[in-house]
Amino acid sequence: MTAIPSTFLFLTALGTIAAVVLIVAARFLSVPSDPKVDAVVAALPGVNCGACGYSGCAAAAEAVVKGVATANVCLVGSAEASSAIAAIMGIEAAAVKKKRAFLQCSRPPCEPLARFIYEGVSECRAAVMLYGGPKTCTGGCIGMGTCLTVCPVDAITMKNGLPEINPERCTGCGKCVEICPKNILTLIEDSIAAVEKRRCAEYCVSDTLKFEVDQEKCISCGICFKNCPADAIRWEKGSAAFIDREKCIGCYTCMRLCPVKVIG
Repeated sequence: MTAIPSTFLFLTALGTIAAVVLIVAARFLSVPSDPKVDAVVAALPGVNCGACGYSGCAAAAEAVVKGVATANVCLVGSAEASSAIAAIMGIEAAAVKKKRAFLQCSRPPCEPLARFIYEGVSECRAAVMLYGGPKTCTGGCIGMGTCLTVCPVDAITMKNGLPEINPERCTGCGKCVEICPKNILTLIEDSIAAVEKRRCAEYCVSDTLKFEVDQEKCISCGICFKNCPADAIRWEKGSAAFIDREKCIGCYTCMRLCPVKVIG
């Protein structure tokens, strides 16, 4: 039983010695901070999102003090922050050009059908490795929310199987853009109102949603023509249907209703 107290005393003494060594090292080996760097850090919002291209606000502040970065280095900060940094450095303030993430994938009624049942890891990069993903639209959003997991400011939520970006919270750090395996997230320089207006519109960059009719197998029934919500199909009785790819919104209506499945 005497071994337990002696072991405890040994570990306590060892911990005390290590603490003393660390305190002495911090006292004599510490590097004094630059007052200007501290002042610039205080003027920054402290989000540490990396949108500026540096590892964090402290690194950005050091770049400003060294003259490598300008007063508007922070894309998250306001014009007031830029002016404060300019005053600290004695330089001219510059306008802040904010960027926000934007999803280039249309929302409903674009609801791609599943090509197969995916039972792997719920992660976009993993899913896309299997035949480009489980959705019929191989150019669209996988919808598993990998972008959400890397967003440092919780600006992304999932809605209807697609990421929805809050432009007021988005800092434009670009982490979601970098991780998206479909390259359908991009950064745009725009006002919040303009981003909202653009987001509410039908938007699609994928050519895989622009359907075509197999002219040789079409039976000229006209069902696709009569049900197309975008008037994107030209048809005359006795002739094969033709889809205007400029008008097609990729809603899958024609593909679902075609009795001989010649649209794809």
